[in-house]
Amino acid sequence: SYSGLTSILYYSLWNRGFYREMRSVLLARQRYYSLRDAFKPQSYLLRRNVHRLEKGLIMRPRRDVFGEGYIVETVEHFNRCSTNNALSETETSWAKDVISEYLSVVSSSVNIDAARAAFRVADDVSATSRDSRHKPLVYSTLGRAEISFDQLQTLCQRRHSMRWFEPKRVPRDLIVAAVDVAATAPSACNRQPFKFYVFDEPERAQEIGGIPMGTAGFSHNFQCVVVVVGDLSAYPFEKDRHIIYIDSGLAVMQMQLALETQGLASCCINWPDVERHERQMALELDLAPYQRPVMLLAVGYPLADALVPYSAKKNASDLVVWPE
Repeated sequence: SYSGLTSILYYSLWNRGFYREMRSVLLARQRYYSLRDAFKPQSYLLRRNVHRLEKGLIMRPRRDVFGEGYIVETVEHFNRCSTNNALSETETSWAKDVISEYLSVVSSSVNIDAARAAFRVADDVSATSRDSRHKPLVYSTLGRAEISFDQLQTLCQRRHSMRWFEPKRVPRDLIVAAVDVAATAPSACNRQPFKFYVFDEPERAQEIGGIPMGTAGFSHNFQCVVVVVGDLSAYPFEKDRHIIYIDSGLAVMQMQLALETQGLASCCINWPDVERHERQMALELDLAPYQRPVMLLAVGYPLADALVPYSAKKNASDLVVWPE
């Protein structure tokens, strides 16, 4: 452990604990680059670059010229995605509005002028709406959330890990509504590299919920199980390999709070990197090597008389550090 080289040798020759992660990251990079220029590309590159443009647009003071290094790539990728119907309606509106705003405020340069020429061709197909709001907004126009701190605190304190559910199907529209709330969570460069695999047939929910370690003794009463899966092919660099866990965790926390407001309870189920469980889940969900389970979430109507762990939490005095 005192040497990087011997650490590499240890995990290469004696311990293969990182084997799946290394292969997943490498195959994810391969997929990222192959789809970047493919007939029907994925939108991750575009989402990242459009968000980079947004960050440039909101800077104070804003520079006259920014984004030169990737604006041509952004417009070309937008054109390719649009031509091949690779974008959702929201992605299309967002990309068009942000790129249009960017090109309307930056000064000229060789790359920016080239992007303007290329983007006009795309813009002729479907003009951007004049009242579109898919671009940076003035914060004060977002309105005020009609919820007090005390109400939010009560909601968060009410949420507990519920392991016992009524034998009652969970309506799909409630899951969809909770996922819509989850999707508003922050995500690195707005790539949102996750999917929610929902098993709402109790028998299948119990099968899937029984795969991870730690559910023995209560998975038999699951009514709905959500498997959160991260997509490593959203990134071209190894340094980003942990973002799927950060972004998924942020989204799931919002989803759990949304479920509580609808009378549903939930329980996060840890997903340890155990090879035989990874293989089984990949088979059940038909996952590619670059798709990694992040966690499971059991969802259902709670049994009124069921017990939940007290789970004493740390408080701010335990967690906050004020550096000198």
